[in-house]
Amino acid sequence: MGEFGVTVIVVFGTLVLLVTVFWVLPWLLDRPTEVPGAVPVAEILNRTCHAAPQVPYTVEQAHRVMQVRINCDIATCPDKYAAFWTMVDAGHATPDARVER
Repeated sequence: MGEFGVTVIVVFGTLVLLVTVFWVLPWLLDRPTEVPGAVPVAEILNRTCHAAPQVPYTVEQAHRVMQVRINCDIATCPDKYAAFWTMVDAGHATPDARVER
């Protein structure tokens, strides 16, 4: 490999480095990190789904609420929380031993 070959390798390497630094890296850093339609984590953590009932549920009402609110979490949905504990009190559900009221 002669002097010309070394020069070609150095020039090509320099061009690759410049393209990487000035085009590829900024493109990687400026890409949007949000998924379209995604809900931000802070909103999920601060969200409460449905209001608690004004009067205690009957067992039948609680059963229906548990079905309707299947996608809600007991920790964040007061409505499902009330329905769940109505079911527990009636003996129709058993909470995990780690769950506290």
